[in-house]
Amino acid sequence: MRRASGIDAEDACAETFLVTWRRIGEVPPPPHTRLWLYGTTRRVLANQWRSVSRRTRLEKKLGGLGVSNGLDPALLVIQNAEDRAVVEAVRRLRPQDREIVMLDAWEELSREEIAISMGMTRPAVDQRIHRAYRRLARILEPQKMPLPVISPPVAEKGGT
Repeated sequence: MRRASGIDAEDACAETFLVTWRRIGEVPPPPHTRLWLYGTTRRVLANQWRSVSRRTRLEKKLGGLGVSNGLDPALLVIQNAEDRAVVEAVRRLRPQDREIVMLDAWEELSREEIAISMGMTRPAVDQRIHRAYRRLARILEPQKMPLPVISPPVAEKGGT
């Protein structure tokens, strides 16, 4: 639900478990099962994103038929403007950066788990996470609000 709209998330879940059922002999035993599912879901979502892109182009061609895409699940839980700014900044990341930030921050996977689910080495994950967060900080930087200036108390005349 954090990565796709409601219907797309349901489709991704169904597709992930369909792939799992078809490839049941290849599914690793626990504790790596969950990580295998994350990797499979990542590939399913990549296919969905390509489909969404094609669908968006088609919707633009067909123009205003009044069809609504529904609410974004992330927007349903956003509490304030800072949260909205962070969600928007994450959306502006490249897909690879967005995925690794989501696995790290939202799914709270360890670096080793991210490496397994993405088919990467641990050092590569460390480097990609570092770079992704730097890019995220650069996106958020223009939105940074100035901090209030708090001046120290001024000593009264005759005081120290």
